[in-house]
Amino acid sequence: MFEELFGADRDVSQIKRADAAELVNLLVRLPASATKRFPGLTAPQAADVAAKAGAAPMTRLTASSYLSAFSTLMGFAIARGLQADNPTAGLSVGIDGVAAKDRRHPFSAEQLIKLFSAPLYTGCLNDEAGYARVGTQVIRRGRFWVPLISLFTGMRMNEICQLLVRDIAQLDGVDVIIVAADDAGVKRVKTAAGERFVPIHPELKRCGLLQYRDAAIARGETRLFPELTAAKSSGYLSDNFSKWFANFLRSCEAAEPRTSFHSFRHNYRDALREADISAERVRALGGWSSGRTEDDYGSGLRASTLDREIEKVRYEKLDLSHLHVPQNG
Repeated sequence: MFEELFGADRDVSQIKRADAAELVNLLVRLPASATKRFPGLTAPQAADVAAKAGAAPMTRLTASSYLSAFSTLMGFAIARGLQADNPTAGLSVGIDGVAAKDRRHPFSAEQLIKLFSAPLYTGCLNDEAGYARVGTQVIRRGRFWVPLISLFTGMRMNEICQLLVRDIAQLDGVDVIIVAADDAGVKRVKTAAGERFVPIHPELKRCGLLQYRDAAIARGETRLFPELTAAKSSGYLSDNFSKWFANFLRSCEAAEPRTSFHSFRHNYRDALREADISAERVRALGGWSSGRTEDDYGSGLRASTLDREIEKVRYEKLDLSHLHVPQNG
């Protein structure tokens, strides 16, 4: 984005206050997911097209993260003697008119019950076009697992959709899900803090996640959910899944304002709060960053430590016993 706005050949020392102000003006107009929604356009072009189309801009919280990244880049330039001062000093993209707690809601207990009592989880015709029609099949593939995994790990949609079979592994004697990008750029993680491992919650084990992984190994699969397809425009597996999930919410009458797939992550965060887990362990379990330098020191928390904490995550009114399978051994 910075290259598109300022030009690839712009000397960093020539980026001035007016340029930083131009960046702010772009950020408050740029829509969310601009590269996916307006492929082939530069960020400034996408902002202009979006404005004409009446598309809402990205949240100020997201815009602020871009400005913060640019400010950090300028700080790096100052430390290397390439810039005299930081042109972003004192600049802000402002704040959203909606309070942070109102931007996205967790699913209510009633919504969760509707979701996991839908035919997909109790018996449908199939997990493709017939997922919303009552039948005899409970097919444990991507559409079955992705919502469950998010609820009990806080993982983002794309983080789950892109999982490889080998990402379910053991660390410190604990079954974990490894969340990481790859060098080929096929697997992506939203932030540096998103690179993590999450112990597998006991409820996911009771529902048969480890058996599902073992069956995938036996079939010679590489991806955990090979039937999930990527959107042609963006290459993200989550784009197609997101469209399906919105339809799924409506089909089981669980759709409500300010709730979406990301609501699972809010449910998970609330469950961690209720469990009275320390802030450091909450960040490790959810891939959140404190922004403090001290967190960069040391090798992090052990899997066995986090395993004891994630066991505390509970949703009291949600009964998933109908999904449990016999356990090996």
